[in-house]
Amino acid sequence: MSMNMIYKLFFVTLFLNFAGCSSGKIIPTTDVCTIKKHWKDNVFQVLINEKPINTRWYIHQEAKDITSMLADDNKCMPYLPAGS
Repeated sequence: MSMNMIYKLFFVTLFLNFAGCSSGKIIPTTDVCTIKKHWKDNVFQVLINEKPINTRWYIHQEAKDITSMLADDNKCMPYLPAGS
């Protein structure tokens, strides 16, 4: 194997390592998180795009925390009503 071929292989390998390790651009989600109050009790459900994430109901602080965690994981954007 010639020295020229070794250099080419080295640079191709180096390029592939850089290309493979680069991180992609993070695209923010357009899904929206909301909190819905139970019609009778003082418990809340977390929704993404008006669909419940599960069947559980939470106290308000827990629902806010879950919404915040989902936003941190880029699963949804928290809904902010006008004037907030």
